Amino acid sequence: MDLNKGLNKLVQAAFNCAPISYAPSMSHAIGDIIDIYCTRCRLNLDGSIAALKDGTIKKVTCRTCWNEVPYRKPVDFKARNQKRLDNLLKRKEKQRKEAAAPSADAPDALRALWDELTDKVDARYAKVYDATRAYQTEDALLHKQLGMGIVHNVDQDGEMNVLFRTGFHRIPSQQEPEDD
Repeated sequence: MDLNKGLNKLVQAAFNCAPISYAPSMSHAIGDIIDIYCTRCRLNLDGSIAALKDGTIKKVTCRTCWNEVPYRKPVDFKARNQKRLDNLLKRKEKQRKEAAAPSADAPDALRALWDELTDKVDARYAKVYDATRAYQTEDALLHKQLGMGIVHNVDQDGEMNVLFRTGFHRIPSQQEPEDD
């Protein structure tokens, strides 16, 4: 026999009353101090209950910044950070796979030309793409989204044709190329 059940029966028999509940009551009152996640401080802190509706906590007052914020349960930061890290690693792996896979958009001849032109170029010496910089024909550049490319020609209208792994793209550059 469970000790609580036996104690309840004994109390009921002796005092002729209802059974006793040993579970803590979950009823809250305005002003009670509870653990919260403050959305202003972005931390788990103590807060005072400011608003209740049908027995559920709606608003709390943070006891650190004294702002009234909607009630949120304390956050498990380790689990949240691990979840964010896992999502970031998944996105980076997906980007790596997309970059490594040959593009179906570029014809084989353009891809072969790109391979031939970039085989003799060391990526460490390629210029990082900047729209305000001037480029010349056959300059190697590194674009943030398109990767390594070789400048095919520079137009006077401020754009240039660049051969990337995915094919030719027109991107902006300075009006006139610099002559060295």
